[in-house]
Amino acid sequence: MLAVVVAAAIGLACWSLVAGRDEHKLPLEAIGVASENSRIIAELQRGIELLEKNVDQALERTYYPVSTVMYIPVVVTAYNPLESQTDSTPHLTASNKPVRPGIVALSRDLEEEFGFGFGDPVFIMGLGFFVFEDRMHKRWARRVDILMPSRKAAKEFGVKHSFLVSW
Repeated sequence: MLAVVVAAAIGLACWSLVAGRDEHKLPLEAIGVASENSRIIAELQRGIELLEKNVDQALERTYYPVSTVMYIPVVVTAYNPLESQTDSTPHLTASNKPVRPGIVALSRDLEEEFGFGFGDPVFIMGLGFFVFEDRMHKRWARRVDILMPSRKAAKEFGVKHSFLVSW
C-alpha cells in the first residue's frame, strides 16, 4: 500500500513539473531521490576535477619541440665511387658504410651549420629523399653530391640548383 502511495506521489510530482503547476509538488527529498542525485553529481564532479588535474600535470611534463623548416639554397652535383672523385677507399663512405644508391655527400659547412649527422635523411626539392653518409672535400660550400652508379649517369645529371630542406 505504501508503495502505491509513493508511486502516485512521484507520478503526481512529475506531472506537475511537466505541466508547470506547483500546487501538487511533493518534496523529492522526502523520498530520497534528490539526495541520491546530489551524491551522484558530487561524485561525477570529483571525477572531472581529478581528470582535469591529471591532464594539467601531463601537459606540464610534456615537451613539444618546435620544428622550423629551412630551405637552404644548394648546388647539387653527382659523383661516382672512383678514386679520382673520392679518396683511396671509393667503395666506403665517410661513415664507413659501403656505397649504395640513395647516398649523398654534404659539404662540411652544411653538416656543421645545420647539425646533420651520418644517417640523417636529406630532402632535396625536385629530387627527393636521400641519406647523408658521405662528406665532401673542404673546398666545397653549400653543395650536395649525389652518388651515381656510372660516370655517364653523373655527366647526364650535370649541375643543378635546388633547395635542401632541413627540419
